[in-house]
Amino acid sequence: MKKLLFFLLFSTAVFSQNYQYALEEAPVTVPEPPTGVNNQIEEIKYFEAHLLPLAQKGTLQAALDQYGAVRLEKGDYSGVDLVMKSNQRLYGHPTLSKVSNIKIAAGSTNVHIEQLSFVDRTVTFEPGAPITNCVLKTLRYVYINGSGAQLVNNELINIGGQIKFDCSASGYFRNNKIIKHQAQSISNQLIMKGNATTPSYGNVNLHSNYLTPAGDATDIAGLQSATFVGVDSEGWNLNGQGTKAMFTAKNMGNLKITDFGGGNAYSAVQTGSYDIDAQNVSFLNKYLRTSNDVISARTNMFLIDGEGGYKRGSGTVTGFDLLGNLDKSNAVKYNGVEQTSTITNTAVVSAISNTILGTKYTPWARTTWETLPDPLGPNWKTERTGKADQRAYIQNLIDTKGIAELPEGIFYIGGTLNVHLDGNHGIIGQGTGKTVIVGLKDDFPLITLDTGTDTNFILAYLTLQGGSTGIYAGKRNGVGIGQIAYANLRFITFRDQTNGIHLYQIMGLDNNFFEYLGFVNCTRGFFQEPLLPYAGDYNTSSYVDKTMYYKSQFINCTTAMSMKATRPDNLNAWVDCKFDRGQTALDMGAQNYPVIANCDFSNYTGASVINSNSISIYSSNFFNNTSSAATLNAMITYIEGCKFSDSSNMFAPVVYNSTFHYILNSTVAGNVVVAKPSNLYYDSSAIYVNSTLSANPTLSKLLVNVKVGVPTVIINTTPNPYPQLLVTQ
Repeated sequence: MKKLLFFLLFSTAVFSQNYQYALEEAPVTVPEPPTGVNNQIEEIKYFEAHLLPLAQKGTLQAALDQYGAVRLEKGDYSGVDLVMKSNQRLYGHPTLSKVSNIKIAAGSTNVHIEQLSFVDRTVTFEPGAPITNCVLKTLRYVYINGSGAQLVNNELINIGGQIKFDCSASGYFRNNKIIKHQAQSISNQLIMKGNATTPSYGNVNLHSNYLTPAGDATDIAGLQSATFVGVDSEGWNLNGQGTKAMFTAKNMGNLKITDFGGGNAYSAVQTGSYDIDAQNVSFLNKYLRTSNDVISARTNMFLIDGEGGYKRGSGTVTGFDLLGNLDKSNAVKYNGVEQTSTITNTAVVSAISNTILGTKYTPWARTTWETLPDPLGPNWKTERTGKADQRAYIQNLIDTKGIAELPEGIFYIGGTLNVHLDGNHGIIGQGTGKTVIVGLKDDFPLITLDTGTDTNFILAYLTLQGGSTGIYAGKRNGVGIGQIAYANLRFITFRDQTNGIHLYQIMGLDNNFFEYLGFVNCTRGFFQEPLLPYAGDYNTSSYVDKTMYYKSQFINCTTAMSMKATRPDNLNAWVDCKFDRGQTALDMGAQNYPVIANCDFSNYTGASVINSNSISIYSSNFFNNTSSAATLNAMITYIEGCKFSDSSNMFAPVVYNSTFHYILNSTVAGNVVVAKPSNLYYDSSAIYVNSTLSANPTLSKLLVNVKVGVPTVIINTTPNPYPQLLVTQ
């Protein structure tokens, strides 16, 4: 009878797949069905893929060939090498299903693989006909090999392991995106080599972390062009197995690098931070340096803001040095001479102008934003009254199964769900439009992370609504969690909460990838509440490092992100994100290299859209904001390829601090001049490069230096701004 009752309650009319629970589990209340709201597009593709049970793993290749799109359960599917062809899609479980080697066949297009962990390590792009428009996302313990292949317009996103594109003998790679690449211990961690016959160009590496390679970190050579936005390296040549600089690039054409940081005080062999031979090098925000850094004799070096000089390589020096605010000089120097007036030498003007303007290419596409699913509608608070508490059912699944895999439905809970931080516990639903966990009241966090450190938890495909907080990680009864690392949160919408995610005095959040998160009607979408004061140790560090928000939306939150660190946060990023409506988008402090890339900011009404000690903003748009003080309130800003359409002042003064603002290849409607109030000590400095500053026509020139409030036009020609970092050729 129990089995019959179980079947009647949980037929396929309620569940999207079959679930078998032991009879001794907690009593179940059938969840209310959702209201017919659909999931987001990528979720729909995932759940439409054929589900291949673990027991049938030997048929994985046949399933791919038959169904075209396959998704996997939790577990180990290794033992069968795969060949993937055009339009095939392979989705792992959110826990990262294990697989063997994968080969992407020559001539393939639109291959999609994600959420996989590799037992035999290798993904190979096959040499031959061009491989185009493929997506490889969230792959761990992987060795990606594209040697001799022809790769065009592919995306490698959230890759943990070595990437090797060696086309020095044949093949090419063009206009590929590598977004969030992290590798540890192995050498080399990135190999990118091209040849002169079939040139490689237009590839962009956005957010790279080269961590403690035993030997050399990178080997880059023979590329017509390459761009690196956000590079962090720690402890290269850790065991003394290498001899090269951390960033080694030889026989290059045009090379652009921004937000270059890290450190190497503890490696067995101390080599330089870079050794570059290129025709043109553009550096922005360069603070990683050693006494062994080298630029070749032929290189034209264009550097805006940084520390540390460099040596020229052997041979007669034919390249020039244009250095803006190197070592806090507030000067623009050409070949060692400070420029205090407009340059009139036509040959020099031509050389500098050609380097600044480069070639106009196609900007990265803007994201088309979906409306986030709202399965409960506007009357959700009224409708939750009197609902049965289903917390015990979900908690029992977590405690007995590790991962609570919930069906479609609305689950009401009256107390927090405890999830252990051990990499083996979490909750997975059937999509942001299909599975909802709702707080019966708003005085508790819906999910609380229990004790643990240096690991992660699993959360995907659901909406968390109500309660005080969506996810709470922090102290409870005097005991807290340590570091959350390598968490891949995906497709979670946080609605109507004080805090969507709240970190309360934890050790750290390190190297995480948060994709398709939505924060709607929250006081704070993300809240980093640090432990003060910082005692100089791990336990009081309270940091967020190398965590990326990808294709996430922050809608109608008073403050989208609040990040006030104890020990400074390092190289966090927001890529293809939408910030719309609220008082403040980002309210941050103690940040190193925070990177905003290809994002939109609109309809903010507070004092400033962004507050931070430092911020880097690339190919992003600001519009319909009505900031009362200034669009940006920061001591240091780096801006490239952006459009600021609002009439508010661009920058605000910072009490008792100098401010430095660097605008390249951008258009700005608001006033960029920072007037010094009578009660402040310091004037503002700035460098403007190829930017149209509508409110300041005298500064709308190809190159302008502002030294402690005093502007000097250095290249007095009309700017022609267009993005030069996040582009395809």
